Amino acid sequence: SSMKFSADYRALALDALRGRWKTAVLAGLIASLLGANIVSSSDRVISNMSQNANGDTPGFAGLFSTGSGGVLAVLVICILAWAVFTFIVSGAARLGYAWFNLNLADGRDAALSDLASQKHRLWDGFCMNFLQGLYVALWSLLLFIPGVVKAYSYAMTPYIMAEHPGLTANEAITESRRIMDGNKWRLFCLHLSFIGWGILSALTCGIGDLWLNPYIYAANAAFYVDRTGRNIPMAGEPNPDPAV
Repeated sequence: SSMKFSADYRALALDALRGRWKTAVLAGLIASLLGANIVSSSDRVISNMSQNANGDTPGFAGLFSTGSGGVLAVLVICILAWAVFTFIVSGAARLGYAWFNLNLADGRDAALSDLASQKHRLWDGFCMNFLQGLYVALWSLLLFIPGVVKAYSYAMTPYIMAEHPGLTANEAITESRRIMDGNKWRLFCLHLSFIGWGILSALTCGIGDLWLNPYIYAANAAFYVDRTGRNIPMAGEPNPDPAV
């Protein structure tokens, strides 16, 4: 396919989302609740874990010392139970969300049920998250920059695993490295091109993320489909290869 730039991927994303925004916003929200909200860089997982470990504990201790301790104790237990649940299902949810966005990018019907399409792959999803997180963490020990570079190197892993269920997490990570060879900067520029929307979203106290995140994920999927050499319909064109 011809060389595409950030604006092209954004146009493809908007075209894929046309008429499907409601579904995409809802899918994005559910995916986030299930712990699948990692926009291409797996170092987000590590930073989230460390923030939770450092930031939440004093808050929890404080909750127990307040007067309505019983209610808050139940709340804490519910939060911890949900944290354990998302820890278990987040990988499979991430694969399901990748499949949802691939369906969008390919011009197929994308449905909320796609989020549950990989529910039988809890172990695969866990391995994907664990290995991506581990590799990025190890590279980050060298310096911050190599960690970010590696996060982009592994960015295509969930799409590869969603499309090729026969691959192990490690094989998918290796394939992502191959696809991203020479493409990391392009994906970084694509993400950077959303910065204006990100600032606007921040001004809405993050409410804008409900629309921004599906937009970014759809652009990521368009990037993956394009970089794997498939034909994707440009704005307004019928899908040239709906069977793909």
